[in-house]
This record gives sequence, structure tokens and C-alpha cells, in this order.
Amino acid sequence: MMLERSDLRRLRIPFVAALLLAGVGAAALVFTERGLAEAELLRKAGHDRLVTARAQLAKVSEEEQEIRNNLVQFNQLSERGMTGAENRLDWIETLTAIQKKRRLFQVQYVLEPKRAVDYPGVVQKDGAAIFMASRVKLELLLLHEEDLLNFLADLRASRGSFASLRGCDISREGVVAGGGPLRARLHASCVVDMITIKAPT
Repeated sequence: MMLERSDLRRLRIPFVAALLLAGVGAAALVFTERGLAEAELLRKAGHDRLVTARAQLAKVSEEEQEIRNNLVQFNQLSERGMTGAENRLDWIETLTAIQKKRRLFQVQYVLEPKRAVDYPGVVQKDGAAIFMASRVKLELLLLHEEDLLNFLADLRASRGSFASLRGCDISREGVVAGGGPLRARLHASCVVDMITIKAPT
């Protein structure tokens, strides 16, 4: 079938309309693809924000649990009297009471100034509670080794600080001629750190 000129003139408007519709369809397709790409970017950004929020929530929950655990430990230390200002008078009274209770021959002591704890592995952080230590040098005259062990156990069980034994040197006392059965047989030189906790400032 052959098209004549008059047919071509009549088909001109539908042909232009078809081209216009094809152009509009192509533009709609491009616009839709861009919209889908933007929607995918928005969905991914929303998903990333959700993952970040969940991670932050988990971290907050973990930190909250850590704070609760630390508060329990802090309360236990407070109950033992380890927080706040150190009370050297109480320590002296404790040493005297242990000497009387255990019937020790002699307990002499020298209290050194307090300082921040500098033990290996202990890291003091800014803004956190600080572990403080007052070194006590002890000179003890004892009947036997169990007296020393009992003395140190009583010191550690006392309130007001934590007694950290740094070392002890034990030697036999010289034999005194004519001495009775109850005389000092051992001399112990010990170093103990009395540890307290200074609240953050």
C-alpha cells in the first residue's frame, strides 16, 4: 500500500503527537530512575542512621551497666571507709588495738605523706577517682610467725583504708641468757601502703 501526499499530511499531527508522547515517556522514565536512585540513597542513609542509633543505644546501655557496677564497688569501698579524707588517727588507734588484742611485744610505725598510687598497671585518669597511698613502715617484735600473719590479717580487715603489704623482712632476735619463755623471738620490718580513694574534683 502506497501513501499519498494527502495521507502524509493527515498523519503529520498524529506522528508529531507520537513523537511528543515518546519524548514525554522517555523523560518520565529518566525522572523515575532518578527518583528511584534518590529514594535508594535516602533509604540507605536512613538505614545507616538507624544502625548508628542502635550502636549508640547499645553503647549507652553498656556504659550505664558499667556505671552501675562501679557504683556498687564504690559503695562497698565507702562502707569500708576508704573514700574521702584519710584518717591517720584511726590508723594509729587500729595499730594500737591490734597490738593489745594480739599481745604483741612491740609495734612501732612511721607514717609517710600520702601520694598517688603508682603501682604497675594502675592508671590514674583525669576526672576520675584517685587512689592515694600513705606508706607505713612497721617494726614489730613477735613471739612467732603466726603473730605477724594475724597482725597483717587484722590490719587488712580494719575499716578506713585498704592495707597493701609491700614487703616484710623477718629476722630472729638474739637469745638473751636467762630470758623467760615469753620473750620476743622475731623482729619484722614491714612496709604497708594504706590506700584510700580521693573523689574526683
